[in-house]
Formats: sequence, structure tokens, C-alpha cells
Amino acid sequence: MQLKNIVRSLAITGCVLALGACAAPGHKSQDEMNGADANAGGVQSSGVGQGSNFGDSAGGPQQSLAKRTYYFDYDKSDIHDSDKRAISANADYLMAHASARIILEGHTDPRGSREYNVALAERRANAVAEFMKAKGVNPDQIRVVSYGAQRLASPGHTESDYQLDRRVVLVYTKK
Repeated sequence: MQLKNIVRSLAITGCVLALGACAAPGHKSQDEMNGADANAGGVQSSGVGQGSNFGDSAGGPQQSLAKRTYYFDYDKSDIHDSDKRAISANADYLMAHASARIILEGHTDPRGSREYNVALAERRANAVAEFMKAKGVNPDQIRVVSYGAQRLASPGHTESDYQLDRRVVLVYTKK
């Protein structure tokens, strides 16, 4: 019984820490993203996967479209096979909706120099972009941005924190 309480406490603590990270400096809330800053860059925090007509079956197209964060191994820019289905689903959506636009945001963990991290994050985002272009997506629909380690997903310094930081985030934008 005590183990169950410990596990429950750890789960609650993890949720609180995750929510706290969302409010950390350098991170924007959903309201901020939908406000004046978002209008300047045309970024929309919602889009495909929310209210879409791409099916509701578990593991179906809607789930693949909803997955827009792709993780990478340490010091690598190779796309995991497990992410290719979701990237392909988003590519199919872009091909079917010529007015849709995306930003591929590249990120790294904080290890390494600023210059190295920006270059690595760009290679990761470009790997996803090239995969989508190979599927037939118009290059004009894709914009690549490299943040390096400027926007960490997890502020900690453990390997599991670093794994969350090594990512590309696909963001649908307004035209």
C-alpha cells in the first residue's frame, strides 16, 4: 500500500514539474501564442489533429497527424523509423491542403557550444523537411527554424531530460 502512495506522489510531482516548465521564462503559454506575438509571426498553436476529419480510430490517421514532435538520438539527425508514419501523415495532409504551411522547429539538449547546437538543430529540422519533400510536399509549405538549446523541453540535467530536448516540433501556421 505504501508503494502505491509513493508512486502516486511521484506521478503528481512529475505533472506539477511539467506544468511548471511550461510557465518557465522563454516559454509561451497558449494564450500568448494566440495573442499579438503569434499574429506577428503567423503561428497557430492548434490545427491538424484537433477537429480534423481524418478519422478517429485508435492508431489511425488522426493520431498520426496529432503527433508533431519527433525525437532524436544524442548528436544525431537521423529520423527514427517510429516517427516516419506520423511525418508521412502530416506530409499527406500538406499535399492535400496546398494553402497549409508548417514550421519545423529544431532543438537540442544544452550540451555543446551554441554554434554547434544551432547547426545540429537545423540538421534535424532539415532531415524532417527533406523526408516530407521526398514524399511530395511543396518546399514553399515548409519553413525550418533552429533554436538549438534556447527552448528546452525539460529544464533538468538528466539523460531523460536531455532526451526530451533533442527534438523537432512541427507547427502548423496561418498563411
